Amino acid sequence: MTTKNIDIQQTSISVSDLLSLMQDHNTEIILTNGDKPFAKVIPIASVQEKIIPKAGLNLGAMVMSDDFDEPLPDEFWLS
Repeated sequence: MTTKNIDIQQTSISVSDLLSLMQDHNTEIILTNGDKPFAKVIPIASVQEKIIPKAGLNLGAMVMSDDFDEPLPDEFWLS
């Protein structure tokens, strides 16, 4: 994905032109006011491309003892 900075003080670009630029070229747009960025416009597809964790992918990666829920011995509490 490419990034394009657009200064709103120097450019009169329409919203449809912005959307076209984003859609056709897979571009994220950073809107600036002079040198100061104030907004970032990204295609929604790039948000959906993030990896969503799925349950069960790392089965067996962690092992739990059979007695994990047993009470701790008195020595543990008294020392």
